[in-house]
This record gives sequence, C-alpha cells and structure tokens, in this order.
Amino acid sequence: MRKNKSSQPVEQERNTSEREETANRTSLTRTRRNLQSQLSTRSQGKQLRAGLAVVAGRTAGALSRRLHVGGGTSIVGIVAQRMYPGIVEHLATQLEHGSIIVTGTNGKTTTSGFIANIIRDAGLRVWHNKEGSNLMRGIASSLVIRALPSGKLKRSGKAISILEVDEATLPQVTQAITPRVLLFNNLFRDQLDRYGEVDSISSQWQKTLQNLPTSTILVLNADDPTTAQLGRDFAGQVVYYGVDDLSLDLSHKQEDEQHQVIDSRTCPLCGKEYVYDARFYSHIGHYHCPNGDWSRPQPQVRVTKIQPESFDRQRLHIAIGDIEHELVVPLPGIYNIYNTLGAIAVAEAIKLPWIPMQTGIERFKPVFGRGESIDVEGRTIRLLLAKNPTGFNEVLRTLFSPTREEEHTALTTEVSITHATHAGETTTGTTVESSQPEKPTEVTSLPTSDKRHVFFVLNDNTADGRDISWIWDVDFERAVGNVASVTISGTRARDLMLRLKYAGIAETQMRLIPSTPLRAEREKHMSRRKRSRAKGQAEGSESYPAGPSTRVYGVQQAIRIALEQTPERETLFVVPTYTGLLEIHRLLEEQGLAPRYWEGRDA
Repeated sequence: MRKNKSSQPVEQERNTSEREETANRTSLTRTRRNLQSQLSTRSQGKQLRAGLAVVAGRTAGALSRRLHVGGGTSIVGIVAQRMYPGIVEHLATQLEHGSIIVTGTNGKTTTSGFIANIIRDAGLRVWHNKEGSNLMRGIASSLVIRALPSGKLKRSGKAISILEVDEATLPQVTQAITPRVLLFNNLFRDQLDRYGEVDSISSQWQKTLQNLPTSTILVLNADDPTTAQLGRDFAGQVVYYGVDDLSLDLSHKQEDEQHQVIDSRTCPLCGKEYVYDARFYSHIGHYHCPNGDWSRPQPQVRVTKIQPESFDRQRLHIAIGDIEHELVVPLPGIYNIYNTLGAIAVAEAIKLPWIPMQTGIERFKPVFGRGESIDVEGRTIRLLLAKNPTGFNEVLRTLFSPTREEEHTALTTEVSITHATHAGETTTGTTVESSQPEKPTEVTSLPTSDKRHVFFVLNDNTADGRDISWIWDVDFERAVGNVASVTISGTRARDLMLRLKYAGIAETQMRLIPSTPLRAEREKHMSRRKRSRAKGQAEGSESYPAGPSTRVYGVQQAIRIALEQTPERETLFVVPTYTGLLEIHRLLEEQGLAPRYWEGRDA
C-alpha cells in the first residue's frame, strides 16, 4: 500500500507532463497550420495579382496593335507592372533553365540574338526580349506575353530566357532576376546626358556584382579593361573572351590609330595610364598597367586568326581552351567578331557542345538594323545602327575599308595601268609622265566602282541623347574619296552636314533633307502666304524659298531621294541613330518591305 501511495504523485506528474506535451504539440500544429494558411493566402494573393497583371498587360498590348498606335510591346510591361510591381520576379522564378542577361554599350542585340540561335540549335526553348525595349518595361513585356491568365508561365516555364538589358537598368533588373549567366560585352561613352561618363556606369556595375550569388557565371570581354576588371573581385566563376590575332593591331596603321576614341585610359588600382601592346579599336586590345597592378586576363575563348572573305563574311579560327575550331560569321566588322566570341563564351559557360555554336552563328540572320538587308526597287538597303562615337567609327571603318575582293580589283587595275605605261614607253620610245607607282602599294581607298552610296540620319530625341557634340569625335574623314553619294536627314541633319563639310566631303556630293524646315524658313513662308492672301493670289502658289537640297523634308522623302541616287542592283548603306532607325523601319514595314520587329517565333 505504501508503494501504491508513493507512486500516485509520480503518475500524476507523468499525466500532467503528457497533457502539457499534447497541448504544446496541438498549439504548434495550429500555429503551423495558421502560418501555412497565411502563406497560402499570400501565395494565392500574389498569384491572383499576377494573373490580373497578365490579363491587363496583354489586353493593353492587343488594343495598342489593333488601334495601330504601336507594336503593343512595351505597353504590356508598363501596365502589368502598374498592376503588380513584382510581376517580373514572380514570372522569372518559374523559368526552369534560368535567365541569361546580356548588357553593355554596343552589340547587345546581335550578341543576344547569337546566343538565342545557339541555344535553340542545342534543343532548348528560348524566350528572348526581342519584342520590347531593353529597359525594365521591355523585360516585363517579354515575360508577360508568355504567361497565362493564371499568373503562371506557359509550358510550365520549361525554357531559358535571353534578356538584353540596358547598361543603366542592370541594377534594377538584377534585383528582380538572379541571372544564371551575366555577360558584359563592352563599355563606351554613350548618351552623356543620360548615362554620364563611363566611370559612373562601371561603378554601378561593380555594386551590382556585390549582391549577386556565386552561382551566377560572369562572362567578360578580356580586351576591354572596363569590363575585364569586373571579374577581379568576383567570387564566382568568370569566363573571359578576346582576340589574339595581332594582324588587327592599329599601332602600325597611323591613319586608323589617330582617329580612335579612347574611353578608358587608366588602371583602376594605381591610376597610371595603360600601356597597349596591341590596340584593335578604341580602348579595346591587349593592355597592362606599367606598375604591374593589372593587365589583360588570359581569355578561355579566343580568336586566333581572322580571314575576311567579303563585306559580310568573316572566317574565324576560335580556340576554346586547347581545342581550335573554325566558323564563318555572316556579318561585317570587328565588333561582330566580339559579339560572336561573347555568345560562344556564354554557350561554353553553360556547357553546350560546339556544333550548335557553329550552326547558331553561321545561320544567323541580321536583326533590326544591325546589318539587316532589305530589297527595295531593285536595290538593297543595308541598315547599320550607329549611336555613339565608337560605334559610328567602327561602322565607317567597316564601310570604307576595302574587302579582299576590292583590294584585289584595285591592285590588279593599278598593275595593269603600270604595265600599260611601260608598254607605251617601249613602243613609242618616249617617256610617259604618270603618277602611278611602279609597284603596287597599300590600298587606302575603295575602287571607283565600289564607292558607297550612304544615307545618314542624325536625331537628338530622348532615346538618342540630346547632346550630339560627339559627332566631332567620329572619323568622317574616312569617307572622303570613298562615297558616290551622301544623303543626310534627321532632326540634326544640318549639324551633320557641317561636320561632313569639315571632314572634306564636297558639298556637291551631299543632299540635305532635314526633318522640318528651319524656324526662319517657316516664318518667311508664312509671311509670304499672308502677302499672297492680301494680293488675292491663290494659296500654295509659292513654295519654301530654299535651295535644291532643302525643298523637301522628312525621312520618307530622304529615303526616296537616296534610293534614286543609288543605281539598280547596288546597295544603299543607311546609317541612322536609334530613333532614326525606328522611323525608317516603320516606313519600310508600312510598305510591306520589312517584317515588324516584334514578330518572330519562340523555339
């Protein structure tokens, strides 16, 4: 009995403890259920908001296209973000294969196009923001148009996104999207009134990288010191690319070297000016700090040999590690060689095989003004966007540097003239004066039959940058003696004509078609109309009192005149700034000559 009595308190304590544990477990279960319920409610709320944002955005885009007030691309993202500011992050996290971001000053569109082609050929579905702008609203649009009214991506997000991102918008984008791969292709001076100097953009980029996880892979242009230095302190994987073919070095070409615009000169660690062992253009090349603090990193993806075959065909020997491959780039210019290398470096970073890299590049079709070719009235229009001094210089270098066939034609003609001169001396026994050298010399201008027909469009709208003083840094002197006709238009056409005149292009070779008449011309015309009315003359009997180059206005008339000056079966090279390109493309689209830029397919 004593035992039983002594065990009663113990049993009571045990029962009390069990009841407390049961109560605690019940409380924890309730708390967990409440939290799950709250999270579920929040998730459902986000899903609902995302669905509403998708429906609103896509409806706005459809109305925009139906009413012909635009392509209905950027408006999709603007409306969707207004409905749900977190729509980009909500949709981007659903992508099964993540996102690849391409940023920099020049070459973003072509490089991201190359990457998209390569990944499609590798068998993955690609979603690319080709429809909208490279600002946040364009990125939102590219995701929203691929989403369902439920707020979820189509095909359960089984795709990879390729996002071209404006260099100043990158910090905002990376707050919403954690990139799988982030490519920086270059950094040049561009739109000073919007971006400021290159140092301010570089500083923003460095701060952005500090917030990225080490799972992100950086792909950097080793030949650009401003992008290469971004990998110095990054803890994750870095893949560099560059050019090792020193035949492109400008240091022994005085004519090319003296007109280069240098936007990055000094070592970021000690401030000493870089020493260049080879310079390919602007500040792009092989460089090192004289104090030994920093130098060009060794690229894992590099071009070892470049063989230009025609205006838009370049054969490259590309080494990836110790293995060398060969491919043909169907675009002109050294800048497109760097675009190619950047795309291949991204493909290498995500472990794609060589074959889709080769086919993706070689089957690439130029996109929206980046070497795009359009047939018009028996002539070919080539659109070459140029929006800053370095980009403009490289377009002019591409246009006015003889191709291998042109050099061969010029040298053959020169040798024939020399031989004919010597033959005349032998036959007649007299000396024939000639300025032709006895041996072929380096060709610095195009043969007469290959002189270019060029149409420049210079605008100063917001998207172009209001400050157009940079045109005085462009090497327009390269065009002297190499143009058959020059047509000039745009909001700042008169400024460009003055620059070309100072470059040495004869005024008789240029045709000025400004966007609108000068204010003084308009006022003078209105004054004449008033006098005509007072005298009872019919309205419209007098036209603007201007010379033959300013009787017509507008880009549409300028295109017509430029085409008239271009013989059939020849090419008109159109070099516009950004809004000029938009206007020209819209005019060509309206005539059914070019596809709308937002049209295309997803793989």
